[in-house]
Amino acid sequence: MAQYSRRQASASLYGGPGPCHLQPRGFGRIGNPLVRLENVSLHYGQGPDILSGVSFRLEPGSFHFLLGASGAGKSSLLKCLYLGQQPSSGRISLFGRDVSTLTREDRALMRRRIGVVFQDFHLIDHLTALQNVALPLTVSGEPEAKAQEKVRELLTWVGLADCMDAYPPTLSGGQQQRVAIARAVIGRPSLLLADEPTGNVDDRIAMRLLFLFQELHRTGTTVLIATHSEAFMRRFKQPCLRLEAGHIAMEPAQPETAALRDDRL
Repeated sequence: MAQYSRRQASASLYGGPGPCHLQPRGFGRIGNPLVRLENVSLHYGQGPDILSGVSFRLEPGSFHFLLGASGAGKSSLLKCLYLGQQPSSGRISLFGRDVSTLTREDRALMRRRIGVVFQDFHLIDHLTALQNVALPLTVSGEPEAKAQEKVRELLTWVGLADCMDAYPPTLSGGQQQRVAIARAVIGRPSLLLADEPTGNVDDRIAMRLLFLFQELHRTGTTVLIATHSEAFMRRFKQPCLRLEAGHIAMEPAQPETAALRDDRL
C-alpha cells in the first residue's frame, strides 16, 4: 500500500483549507446521539436475518468505520440509516427522532441532512461533474449563481478543477469517486455515510479519499465509512463497528501508525 501523509494529502488534493461553506447543519436535539439503533433486525421475505438485534449509537461529530466481509450486511445497514430501507423490527432514531414516526415530508427533509457516497457512485452520465454535484443544491432551491460558486469551490478543493465540465464516462474511477463525494457533502450534511468508498480506486487514491473524509470530519460532520479493508482501518485512529453474522460490536480506535504521524513521508 502506498504511504501518503496528511500534509501531502492536504497539499495535492485540497489545495488548502476546506471550503468555507462546508459547515454542517445543526445536529438535532441537544444531548441526543445523532444516530441510535435499538435491537434492529432486517430480513427479506422468509430469508435469514441480514441484521440481527443490532444496537449502537453515534455521537454528533464522531467518526467510525463499519467493518465486515463482503456480504456481511454493511450496505443494508447504511440503507436503513439513509432511510432507503425500513428494518423488519427494532427502532432507528436519527437527529433525536424515531424515523418510524416521520411523515413523507419529514423523511424527505431529513434525507437532505444526510450525505451518501454510494458504492457504484450513482452519477448521472448526461450531466457534467459540476451539474452532478450541484443537484442537491438545485433540488433545495439554491440560487444558481450561488450554487455554482459553491460547487466550483468544492470541486477545486477535491482536485477536480480541470474536470468540472467533463461527463462521468470520461472520468477515471478515482475522479468519479471524488465527484460522488463532493455531491454527498455539498449540502452541508450533518451525517455522511460512505459505502466502500475506496473499493474502485488504487491504494494511492484510496488514501487521498480517506484523508478527505478526515478533513470533512474536522468541520463537524459525523462520518461512517463502510469497508472490508482492515488495512485501511488500521492506518487511521478511529473506532470501528464490526458487523459479522448479522451482529455488531464496537471496537476502540487503533493506535495511529508511524506512517501517519510522520509528515516527512
